[in-house]
Amino acid sequence: MSKKLAADYERKLVNRFWEYGFAVMRAPSSSGTSLMPRPDVLAGSAEKGMILALEVKTCRQNTFYVQKHQIEGLMEFAQRIGGRPYLAVKFVGKRMDFLFLEVPDGLTHSSGDSYRVKYTDLMENGTDFFTLINEKKP
Repeated sequence: MSKKLAADYERKLVNRFWEYGFAVMRAPSSSGTSLMPRPDVLAGSAEKGMILALEVKTCRQNTFYVQKHQIEGLMEFAQRIGGRPYLAVKFVGKRMDFLFLEVPDGLTHSSGDSYRVKYTDLMENGTDFFTLINEKKP
């Protein structure tokens, strides 16, 4: 998937959090310019007492892999800021919204230094946006 298309999905997610009252910023680190771990999206709401550190992944395949060092960095960032780490996943072309997997508990270990995320597992174990932010679906 092109970086532009993936960034467009990230921006849509950022706008959605803002729409539901969160302070939110996109801080992608895939360019490798920073040695410090940071999430793709950071969202927080004082009203809800919630800070979310999100690694955003979009994929056209039914399975993809996430490097363990990315997840470890996400967890370290979330711990330092007092937030909850999640993987926000959208399988493009599946007529689905983003679903969220709690990190690391919602992930499946793969051989080597990665986690495997399968579409079927995500549909079974993923949390939808409204459940994540404790809101009723409109």
